[in-house]
Amino acid sequence: MTQPVFRLSVQPYREIPPLKAEAGTSTCACCGLPDSGVSFSWRGTDTRICHVCNLLQSLNRPTIDREALLIWCPELDQRQVSALAAHAHLALYRASGRKPSAWEQSVTVLAEGREPGMLPAVGVAAAQTLRTLFARSDEAFRRLQSSAPSHVSIAMQIADISRQDVKDGLVFLLDNLKLLPLGRLYDGPDDIYPDILEARLRLLPHNS
Repeated sequence: MTQPVFRLSVQPYREIPPLKAEAGTSTCACCGLPDSGVSFSWRGTDTRICHVCNLLQSLNRPTIDREALLIWCPELDQRQVSALAAHAHLALYRASGRKPSAWEQSVTVLAEGREPGMLPAVGVAAAQTLRTLFARSDEAFRRLQSSAPSHVSIAMQIADISRQDVKDGLVFLLDNLKLLPLGRLYDGPDDIYPDILEARLRLLPHNS
């Protein structure tokens, strides 16, 4: 069976309905972590992805620029970036005592390029992984004058793909740009990312 290719899905915004099932009955085809009771169809296929990886096909949702960042990372595919970020977030959440307030502070500090303060060894390693990935946004900004998913998505949608050079350029960008989740995911005004992390920890015995 051919594995789907995960990359930025540039399209006008539309809300993708969730598919609900018992938590842990499937794993995300992109990041590989168990779903927390909600999954989504990848591009209308039978392939299921998690709430976080669904951001790949939700680039124009109102809160996307608070939830994710574009990075330039040719050497990793989107699956690898998503898995690295997901596991680093789990480790950092545990290092934050599984307290949403401490988690929010760590995520905010990292996004601002600052050190998150005293952390156990597992938290230090997770923070370093995330800082390394964050640093790749500088190259995305240098090439595109933005690393905000909404800006780049809109620019790609209005590009004149009737021109072969423009079409080739878009293919090159989509091959090399990756979406990095920032540790926030909004359902209305509420950030549900800590709930997702908590559910994942319950589903992964070695993390509980």
